[in-house]
Amino acid sequence: MRPLLDATQIARWKTIAQQDIDYHRRQFAKAYRSTSYLGEFIQSLIGPTRGEALDVACGAGANIFHLAQIVPGFHWSGVDIAGDVLFPIGSPFFLSKGLEVDLKAGDFYKLEEYFGGNKFDLVLAIHTFSSLESYDALLDQLLSVTRGWLFAISMFTDFNVDVNIEVTDYTWPDDCPNPGNYNVYSLSRFRKACEARGCKQFVSRDFVIDIDLPLPENGGLGTYTRKLEDGPRLQFSGPIFCPWKLIGVRMGDSPSSQGLKIVKLKERHPARSK
Repeated sequence: MRPLLDATQIARWKTIAQQDIDYHRRQFAKAYRSTSYLGEFIQSLIGPTRGEALDVACGAGANIFHLAQIVPGFHWSGVDIAGDVLFPIGSPFFLSKGLEVDLKAGDFYKLEEYFGGNKFDLVLAIHTFSSLESYDALLDQLLSVTRGWLFAISMFTDFNVDVNIEVTDYTWPDDCPNPGNYNVYSLSRFRKACEARGCKQFVSRDFVIDIDLPLPENGGLGTYTRKLEDGPRLQFSGPIFCPWKLIGVRMGDSPSSQGLKIVKLKERHPARSK
């Protein structure tokens, strides 16, 4: 039976969204490094194209806003469980660029139901898998609406190990349900899961950030960096090392991208501390 987000999970995400209004608004002012890096990653794999794109768990839509300019030619849709809280933030930004975006407040376990068998040339799942106890059900839904590429950013390890991390952040409001997940999944097992579902090409790249991020002042979760002696920066949130990776999963050649060159990338190995 397909899972659904229960009332506690929905309440959690809406409370977090309400707390993070300023965070979502800042994302529109300037693209975060992960968004810019994702845009370059997408361009390197699919080149110039056009078609339908979907951002799942899209927040207020900031990634759509920036990627529509980095990777032009797509008509964008977005789904987020806290859309009623977050979508009003993005509306004036979309209007300022003349972007027509279809946004739906809803459960990402209902993608097939929402889109009625329609498929997208480009599907995004950004910072989503690691927040789930298991990624299989969401992966099924994502690939069910993907006819071209699925792109994801999440925490993966090159070890053949899944790490299930449960976090309670005491800086969050008292009415925000705790704990939550901050999981790191085996990249090789995730690749096999995609291949078992018909993946035709799988590409991964480490997200190596190129700026320093300070430690959060409130002592709670939030990304900060520590620089290695030989230059690369590692990302952390609270006490957790965050091995973020970008993933590209090609399910087929969508009609809008046929005839375009598919570029294969070499996988990058993560920097290792001394």
